Amino acid sequence: MKKEKEQVKIELIRKGGQTSIHFRDLPSVLQLLETAAEEGIAKKVEHFHDILAFRSSHGPVGETILSLNKVTNEILFFAPHTFKIMADSLNIAISYEH
Repeated sequence: MKKEKEQVKIELIRKGGQTSIHFRDLPSVLQLLETAAEEGIAKKVEHFHDILAFRSSHGPVGETILSLNKVTNEILFFAPHTFKIMADSLNIAISYEH
């Protein structure tokens, strides 16, 4: 029997012309990215001491999914479509609200 996908809703906001995540959803997004990294679907990359990034694991470099300033918790970049594809690989259905 096929397991039903877990449903996760994330609120997106526009910030300076870029798409970002509402601060209350950041912990669940980071948890999903950590799980994806453990499963080999994403790569966790630490730039310097304050920048954390997650990239998709396909291709030699991979596409950036999220980039975060660890000191301020400011999201520098978020790719909603790439995140949704990654979550689907984990059998998680992502829906966005604006």
